Amino acid sequence: MWLTGPIADAIVRKNGQNEIVGIATVTTPDIQNQVEELTGLGLGKYEHVIPGLFDSMTMSIKFIGIAPGVTFAEHQTVNLIINAAITGLDSETHEHVEKPMTISSKGRVKSKKLGELGKGSKPEPEIELALTYYKVEIDGTVDTEINVLNKIAIIDGVDVAAAINKLLS
Repeated sequence: MWLTGPIADAIVRKNGQNEIVGIATVTTPDIQNQVEELTGLGLGKYEHVIPGLFDSMTMSIKFIGIAPGVTFAEHQTVNLIINAAITGLDSETHEHVEKPMTISSKGRVKSKKLGELGKGSKPEPEIELALTYYKVEIDGTVDTEINVLNKIAIIDGVDVAAAINKLLS
């Protein structure tokens, strides 16, 4: 069994090719199911989780400083691919093992922040993307894939949209 550790390093590429230099951190989206609060006669109030539907997803990218050329057009889809090396230990051999992780995302610019400006401080600009596509692969296995435009929803490797998609076909 593999016990995951910290991320050793990562590279972010725009449109799958151009490496973006100067990124401090990337905050990946929270995956939250959509719910509807239900109540009625003889029924207590509860939140019904809707299978395969998720709240809007956003991804934030924080930069080390202001750099020319690190731009995202506001009216174009941004395609980001993050390749990371995750460190860990093999629980049987106790050997150090690295595994690849790839995060693919597509979205549009939701907001831009220049960050704080002050004497002797570095600004940390931030861009927030509203995502329509998000996929996480670890060591070649799809862990999460949400494509809101094409009815794809895989969570923890399970196709949670399959039953609904089958009923609709």
